[in-house]
Amino acid sequence: MISPAAERFLESIGKSIAHFMVQVVDFSVRRAVWVMGLVLIGTLLALFYAFTHFAVDTNTSHALSRDLPFQKRELAYHKVFSQDQNTIVVVLQGKNPQSSDAAVTRLETWLRARPKMFHSVYVPGGGSFFERNGLLYLSPEKVKDFADRITNAQPLIARLSADPSLGGLSDLLSMAISQRLSNGVQLPGMTAIFSALNEAVKARLEGKPYQISWSEMMGGDLAKLGPAQRFVIIQPAMNYHSLQPAEAAIRTLQAGLQSLQLNTAHGVSVGVTGGAVLDAEQLQTVSHGAGESLALTLGLEIILLSIALRSVKLVSGVLIGLVSGIILTTAWALFFVGPFNLISVAFAVLFIGLGVDFGIQFCLRYREELFNGAVHRVAMHRVTQGMGTALGLAAVAAALSFYAFVPTSYAGIVDLGLISGTSMLIALLLTLTFLPAYLTLWPIALNGQHRVINYPHFTMVPTLAKHPIHRYAYWVLGLVAILAVAAIPLAMRATFDFNPLHMIDSHAEGVKVFEKLLANPDTAPYRMEVLTPNIADAQTVARRVEQLPTVARALTVDSYIPKDQSKKLAILQNLQILVPPFSLMMPTALTPPAADTRKKLDKLVKDLRALAVKDGQTSADGKITGQLADHLQTFLQKQGKQPAAMNALQNSVMGTLPGELKQLGMALSAGPVNLQTLPAALKDRYVGAAGQARVEIFPKANLSSNQAMYQFVQSVLKVEPRAVGTPVMLVQGGEAVLGAFQEATYIALASISLLLLLALRRYRDVLLIMIPLLLAALFTVAAMSLLGLSFNLGNIIVLPLLIGLGVAFAIYIVVRWRNGVDVAHLLGTSTPMAVFFSGLTTLSAFGSMAVSRDPGMASLGAALSLALAIVLLCILIILPTLMLLFTSSPREEGIAQDEGS
Repeated sequence: MISPAAERFLESIGKSIAHFMVQVVDFSVRRAVWVMGLVLIGTLLALFYAFTHFAVDTNTSHALSRDLPFQKRELAYHKVFSQDQNTIVVVLQGKNPQSSDAAVTRLETWLRARPKMFHSVYVPGGGSFFERNGLLYLSPEKVKDFADRITNAQPLIARLSADPSLGGLSDLLSMAISQRLSNGVQLPGMTAIFSALNEAVKARLEGKPYQISWSEMMGGDLAKLGPAQRFVIIQPAMNYHSLQPAEAAIRTLQAGLQSLQLNTAHGVSVGVTGGAVLDAEQLQTVSHGAGESLALTLGLEIILLSIALRSVKLVSGVLIGLVSGIILTTAWALFFVGPFNLISVAFAVLFIGLGVDFGIQFCLRYREELFNGAVHRVAMHRVTQGMGTALGLAAVAAALSFYAFVPTSYAGIVDLGLISGTSMLIALLLTLTFLPAYLTLWPIALNGQHRVINYPHFTMVPTLAKHPIHRYAYWVLGLVAILAVAAIPLAMRATFDFNPLHMIDSHAEGVKVFEKLLANPDTAPYRMEVLTPNIADAQTVARRVEQLPTVARALTVDSYIPKDQSKKLAILQNLQILVPPFSLMMPTALTPPAADTRKKLDKLVKDLRALAVKDGQTSADGKITGQLADHLQTFLQKQGKQPAAMNALQNSVMGTLPGELKQLGMALSAGPVNLQTLPAALKDRYVGAAGQARVEIFPKANLSSNQAMYQFVQSVLKVEPRAVGTPVMLVQGGEAVLGAFQEATYIALASISLLLLLALRRYRDVLLIMIPLLLAALFTVAAMSLLGLSFNLGNIIVLPLLIGLGVAFAIYIVVRWRNGVDVAHLLGTSTPMAVFFSGLTTLSAFGSMAVSRDPGMASLGAALSLALAIVLLCILIILPTLMLLFTSSPREEGIAQDEGS
């Protein structure tokens, strides 16, 4: 107990507040029309303001305080290099390298024609620079091997470059077959050409698309010297006033891919991912999930309210108050806080789940007083006098649990704390004003005769004979102690998943593509960067971090200056004598097949049959040659007289040849590469305007594992504390979020404990409320660990909310117990029933989130549902058991009478 003087002072304040609440309710009853009119006008004005000013800030970079050290480093880095923020990454892979290159070129051209929608377009390894100098990035041994293969294929290259047509190919093949039949000499690569030509003719007969790739058959196959996949990196226009900022750009891109026929049906595998796409996919599932959850929540609450209140007027009064509260809170938030963020918009579901508690408590107590024989106004007076203090304490305690977020560094949830905390006070105000006025104008009718019974006892009360807690109190407390001890090691094993990728639907296209890229160290999207003062410092940092076992490689602008250039250039210059580059620079478009093409193909069929006989019909070469002759003859018989069919076959067979010959010619024209000759688009990604240099660090492990990401980040930061990037944001941001919620939990516990001490003025009563809450928190964390549920960026709010919810429920029971109702009769009053139904309606709100299609919302709903179920058990079982310890005897007079009756 606190000092007598302090107790008297606090008691007088408490009585003044209770008297004021009684006066507010009494005024609402006497001036019901005025109150209803004011609430209606206020709600309509708030609705108009909310409708005209509603906005959502969907920029996820604002989620954490910019004063955090890693945030400051990140901001400094992005001031110099902003190219990787909110990007769309298109991954393309054709059936062959040429189709991939063609797809990239077409898409790049289409994107650059729309600068308002796509601010920048970057193709890694693309452009004329890499076409000309790509061979210099290979080792001298690979360049020598390439030169040897081109030398062996020189006769084929020379003939094809002289006449790149279907007729020219027929002449070449007939000549090669003639040489083979006369002297046994075979032109290199003939078998591969026969096989490819056979597939092309066969596909034409079947009406299927097919394209021959000549680079491999000519020996060079330049495309295979580079990556199998090609990437196009796009910076889209972002509209942060929209719920999905990149939606317009993504829709435009998808339409463009369709119009360009870049899809699997046309031989190109396309994947779209990147930060902007992942955010859009999450926002889409969240918005759909929130709508479904809200609808399910309202439906369940109507059902549960109907069961609990058993009156259409009571149910409608609570629901109208909820809707009005949401509207008023939304307007208040937009006026005082500003646009909602992606986290604070969740206040609506939380308000429905928590705000309904006050209405249920008020209405059930009101029904109890009516059944006890009180008339309407007297019943309202008794309700406010009997539980006004409890309602006020519960509302303020719930508000404090939300306001505890405000001092934290998790900026994204500070707004949620402000809005949700204030919404609790708005809900309390509506409960004390709107609900009494509404029930005055539309009073409920009770069927049958009223039983005039002295408050607070009923004639027939379910007592401890039906709820025999007093008989097993010590057993219950002993079991709770054992469970608490067992829960401690489980709670210590609870995990925190800081990766937001795990909160997005794993079946979404962006996630699937992203995870495939993560599995390959060469394409890993999770990289770290270091901003250095100059190129020399960047090279030093790169050499240092490359020694780490967690790092695959580190790139700087110097990494794009090829090594051993003199050796490679000498090899290519020797090759230019045999295959002059200018001889390969021809127009990329084919001329239509000549008039004598059909005659040349007829001759080729005869030559092929002769070669098949010489090689033997059963040999591998003989089978391919015979099949080609058969398919070619069938084509000539069915479509040979159709110019369009002949032209289509030529495009299928020779369509890529001019481009591949030109590509080979460009590659043979390589020249010295230095910092000055690097393309500006590449150099700007590694060197800033003031000379700052960027180091790009690639992980060796697959960072889809949180442990691997943590090790990667920690190891790099240990040797280079300036490092930034998505992995740093996730790891250190996750630590900041976890710390913020731990801080919020401590603030909530301290502030609510102080509030209870000031209001109840008994350490005993404060402990009665706080012990079940602390046990509920322990059991919740342990249960999540046991069930394999991790805390994450979405459900981490469960502990502060658990405190706010639990303390509200506990206050109702403890305050009524303090008013003189023994535990036996207390369990038979409307108070625990109201707590049960209030918890059940809140559970329905959280349970509806648990079935959401969005993994993040589902995890939040599951965690909150589990926590609330445990809170209810602790409040309805452990709290009454503890209260019995402060009762003089389990068989006090009231209990003895009831048990004897």
